[in-house]
Amino acid sequence: MPKKKQLSKRFRRRVVVHFGPEEPRYIGYSRNVSRTGMMVGAVKVFDPGTVLQLELDLPSGPLRTTGVVVWAREGPVQWLPTGRIGMGITFLAPSDELMVTVKAPTAA
Repeated sequence: MPKKKQLSKRFRRRVVVHFGPEEPRYIGYSRNVSRTGMMVGAVKVFDPGTVLQLELDLPSGPLRTTGVVVWAREGPVQWLPTGRIGMGITFLAPSDELMVTVKAPTAA
């Protein structure tokens, strides 16, 4: 069941995510994805409010989208596997392909 702040169910999906404000030049991994956003585990994080260009390495090929950082936690690289560092990102215009990939209901 989603937490109080979560608006949609999260699905655990681990895909490579390239991200950056201008171009997706940094790398991280999705920890969970929903129809509204995702958590990206990464050492490099951006401040809340930053719009990021995202590229997800899906089995069907790369998928580009944009999102805005809603929270960010920094920490040492040793914390990366724990999920204690990274960013919460809300999608700005998720594609139908992304919705199918996460097996979430499409937006109304």
